[in-house]
Amino acid sequence: MDKKNTTIGILLLIASFYFMFDSAKRQQIPTPEQAAAIAASDARQEEASKSAKPAYQADIVSPFAPETNVKEEIVCLENDSIKVHFTNKGGGIAFVELLKYEKSQDSSLPYLFNDSIGGMVAMGLGVRDTQSALPQPVNNAFALTKADKNSLTYELIIPGKYKIVRTYSFLENSKKDYAAYTLATSTTLTNISKKAENMEEIFLCLGAVPPTIGDIYGGNLAFSIYGTEGAKFVKSTEFVDSSGFLGIGAHSARLYDWLFEPSDWGAVKNQFFAAVFTPEGQKAKGGVALPILIDPSASDKYMRNALTAFLAFDMKALEPGESWTLNGTYYVGPKELGRLFSMGGHQEEIMDYGWFGFLSRPLSRLMSWIYSWVSEVSPNWGWGWSIIILTIIVRGILWPINAKQIKSTSELAKLQKPIKELREKYKNDPKKQNQEMMKLYSEYGINPLAGCGGLIMVFIQIPIFIGLYYMLQSSSEIRFAHFLWIKDLSMPDTISGLPSIFGIPIHILPIINALVTFLQMHITPTPTADKTQAWMFKIMPVIMLLFFYTFPSGVVLYWTVQSFIGVLQALLIRRARAKSAAQPLVKKPVKPGFFQKLQDAFAKAQAMQENRGPEFNKLPLSEKLKIIRKENAEAAAKAKAARLNGTMYEQRKKNPGGRSTKSKRR
Repeated sequence: MDKKNTTIGILLLIASFYFMFDSAKRQQIPTPEQAAAIAASDARQEEASKSAKPAYQADIVSPFAPETNVKEEIVCLENDSIKVHFTNKGGGIAFVELLKYEKSQDSSLPYLFNDSIGGMVAMGLGVRDTQSALPQPVNNAFALTKADKNSLTYELIIPGKYKIVRTYSFLENSKKDYAAYTLATSTTLTNISKKAENMEEIFLCLGAVPPTIGDIYGGNLAFSIYGTEGAKFVKSTEFVDSSGFLGIGAHSARLYDWLFEPSDWGAVKNQFFAAVFTPEGQKAKGGVALPILIDPSASDKYMRNALTAFLAFDMKALEPGESWTLNGTYYVGPKELGRLFSMGGHQEEIMDYGWFGFLSRPLSRLMSWIYSWVSEVSPNWGWGWSIIILTIIVRGILWPINAKQIKSTSELAKLQKPIKELREKYKNDPKKQNQEMMKLYSEYGINPLAGCGGLIMVFIQIPIFIGLYYMLQSSSEIRFAHFLWIKDLSMPDTISGLPSIFGIPIHILPIINALVTFLQMHITPTPTADKTQAWMFKIMPVIMLLFFYTFPSGVVLYWTVQSFIGVLQALLIRRARAKSAAQPLVKKPVKPGFFQKLQDAFAKAQAMQENRGPEFNKLPLSEKLKIIRKENAEAAAKAKAARLNGTMYEQRKKNPGGRSTKSKRR
């Protein structure tokens, strides 16, 4: 059983790697052919960057041809959380300052969303290019017709066609968590011509987001929509060449990617921030994501592109004087689960917690609740202490399982000698060996699955760990959060003063975790001395060191603390074994338990198989099933008769000489 446990444990580790990186594959060492293809792709991207326009722009003239030599004018709306810079070019948003979030740890300037990446205008309109079928931005000069403290209005007249009115305002008197980062928007197109006009569809730009330094595999930079099938994502990994993971999932870079589905909202997001447009009274019909080359010389290919996206809306034909209006809300702010959830339209799915989101969500809420208390005592290290307390709570919930494992493991260790004797005695008869071992377990009242206690803990811990990983590496709360020597819990704990080794920076916490893991493996008792399991225990600290070395330090902190708790539990196991070693193992003659019943069932099934004879195996499946059904029916009837014997419901034989039916009255 121990060899099987070890094999399953290894498979679980491999599975954890897959779940962790299913959406962000590591860059492999390419073959010469792949290297040539990647080099050619890089050359194409560098050539495209020199043209100073996004790759998706065509040389076609938009139906809304932008005016030339227009002086850009910027006006702002501001509250306590955001400062929105509007531009007359396109009547949209040039960029947004998130006033409560620093641009970097070394700067007091606020984080900028959109930041004029590729000249994109957030909330800008777009029309379909008839040749490329991609959105062409409407960058005409809008006139500012109204402005006050909380709202403003832009207007654009396309002579002989349309009048476009665009209004933006802060949400007033709203106590919802998302309101501080949200604008109410309205866009109205009116047909001012003397004939029907039909644009068929119109696009709305969600803005552009760059990658973050911590998103080294590109999985957090994405475009998302939400429809009847839940949230769907186009990730930035689609827009770079990849040789896949051991060749699996290899693909060439795409120029754009469409998502077609009626959508309640659309969003673009990176590791910590998101922009979400939620239309009111209608749905988008999908959208398209497009990369924008920002740094062709970046050594990490996932840092080369920013990402923008357009939502598409169907638009009916407008008769003269008729109007079409698109209303909605536009959120630009941090990726915080509670804030996004308060929007009420499943916008929290933007967090993209993956396979174990059902664990990530409650862990996120629990950690935020813990932080609300801890921050009062330790405001600077609050998130670090919150992770530690969360770890203690999780391990406390799992403590009964560990306590049962401690007892069962100690008892099972005493049976190793008789188990070994049974294996030697019945080494040529596996069935008899299993029967005798099950009988032995039943006699002493021992759970044979005690040796799987560690495996059960792996089954439980890996989903929790993966859920926590996704939660910590995509939540804006721990961005730039300090703890001890750690400057950012969302990044590896690199200490700038320490020298690197062969260009690899020294991360202290993974090394501490490896040492704690080594100690835990050294003092953890095992039911057997299986060589494979012993080898696995020895190599585990090295595996954990490599596994955690580039992980966010918040995740490594969680695992290190739980490893310390594991050491404490291992010491308790050793103490329990020492206490019970002096006590002989006593048989427990009790009524048949689960394993005795299981053994009896196996024996009965084997006896029935032998009674059927060798000819039974030669019969067709249909005949076998008929015989088995007949046997089961007879066995059920016999069991029922035995159960009713001696009761008033006992089935009695009819009297052959008596009357079989009641006499009729005359």
